[in-house]
Amino acid sequence: MKKTSLIISAALLMFAGVVNAHGPVRAKMTATLEVDAPAAKVWDLIKNYDDLSWLPPVKSVKGDGSNAKGAIRVLTLANGGTITEELKAYDAAKMTYKYKITEMSNIGTIKHAGQDEHIPVLPVGNYAAELSVTDKGGKAEVEWVTTYYRAYVNNNPPAELNEEAADKAVNDVLTHGLTNLSKLITPNARHSVQIDIKR
Repeated sequence: MKKTSLIISAALLMFAGVVNAHGPVRAKMTATLEVDAPAAKVWDLIKNYDDLSWLPPVKSVKGDGSNAKGAIRVLTLANGGTITEELKAYDAAKMTYKYKITEMSNIGTIKHAGQDEHIPVLPVGNYAAELSVTDKGGKAEVEWVTTYYRAYVNNNPPAELNEEAADKAVNDVLTHGLTNLSKLITPNARHSVQIDIKR
């Protein structure tokens, strides 16, 4: 009986350790915005892959002007950091495109668990996204769906590279981007961005 209790206790401790010390978990964040304007008008503002003038954190974009699969754009942010993204799919008829981050600069380094850890400008890993516009009875619905992991791949991440840091950074980009897009289309209207996250 005593031996059985010890085995059960050990199993419970191992399970607790696994729960508390897990690696990165994939997140899916969806941001939606409804705008009182034709979908084609909204798509016209975001359809060019190299044009992110509607996204406030981006200072400039360098690319070849192509909307073809495989096109590369390099974003220079207001803080001086850079993000390189590859266009994975583009469909003008469906008013949608997909892209993925392939490279990022770092904004600093911290010591964690005896190692130097770089902090990327967006504290995420394996980030991919899809941006689309849909007609909703004369109004436009913009949907921005992103999938990503936290930037730190090992267990026990530092605060700068954990799930909360990743979620906040992605939430900020999506919310600020769609809020500004709504202001460009209908300056006097009030719009709210809906955010949904799943793990």
